[in-house]
Amino acid sequence: MKKLRIGIIGSGIAARELHFPALKRLENLYQITAISSPHIDHANEFASLCEKGVKTFDDHLKMMKSGLIDVVDIAIPVNFNYQTIKDAFDNGFDVICEKPIAENVQSAKQVIELCTKNPEKILYIAESQRHDPAIESIKKMISKIGKVAFFEYKLILQTKGSKYAQTEWRKSPKHVGGFLSDGGVHHVAFLNGIFGHAESVQAFVGQLSGFTDSYDTMVMNIKYENGVFGNYSVSYALDLQAENEFIIYGMEGILKLEGSKLKLIKENKIYEFEVPYVNFFEEEFKDFYNSVLTRSKSKLGDPFLALEDLEMIESGVEGKRLMN
Repeated sequence: MKKLRIGIIGSGIAARELHFPALKRLENLYQITAISSPHIDHANEFASLCEKGVKTFDDHLKMMKSGLIDVVDIAIPVNFNYQTIKDAFDNGFDVICEKPIAENVQSAKQVIELCTKNPEKILYIAESQRHDPAIESIKKMISKIGKVAFFEYKLILQTKGSKYAQTEWRKSPKHVGGFLSDGGVHHVAFLNGIFGHAESVQAFVGQLSGFTDSYDTMVMNIKYENGVFGNYSVSYALDLQAENEFIIYGMEGILKLEGSKLKLIKENKIYEFEVPYVNFFEEEFKDFYNSVLTRSKSKLGDPFLALEDLEMIESGVEGKRLMN
């Protein structure tokens, strides 16, 4: 099986702790041959975790011109995505890029324009939540609860003391809504995978904590083109141990996701099903690998879907009721 030589741009949390372990487990598909970071000491430290012979660079353009790589993995502060993707395309590389697609919708549309102008290139937006097997499990079960009345998706994500909250680009974010888009695109990608395309959103946002310069809490109502509507609520500010919930209420029953358990509640009976485990990050890289080798563009890494995810969050943050 052909191995792809992959060059990683970035040496932060996503690159080291999410992408690297997945790539290491997929050593039959990938070989990490180069790492680029403007902080060369960070690149060298990251390279020390890899197999011997990984070349480090302080400039991603030098890495792209080195002849050492076949594809590019981008895991950097989101406001640099557009230019880095453009550089990769200009130098002939397919790209897998950590979500969100860009720092705001305007920039995301510029990324889409790059894709339109370079139809032979593959841009795979690594939205891990799209690989959640719970999406397909729910879609298979949803008819059992009859017509959907509404859904509730509630998340309390303790973030204040986390390593993510300590990164400077997240403390003073240039991406719309800060954590609301950084994490929020995961959540709406999950919802969109179940319900389809959103028609409109309406949200309230607030800043309850000072660990970031941006909003940290949002309550959003979403209506989908198929008529389904519901509520997505998230807070990164609360220091509470609370159970996250996703519930779909139907005319004939209820579907409730609790961790890896999907519960069907119907006619005063509870039926429980196990959602199979997969590593989302491994699935992303396997899917990207297949896309590169077959020259086909995967729906799960579709930049247009990534734009829709970001547009929903930006619309909520900025008070735009209707989607474009």
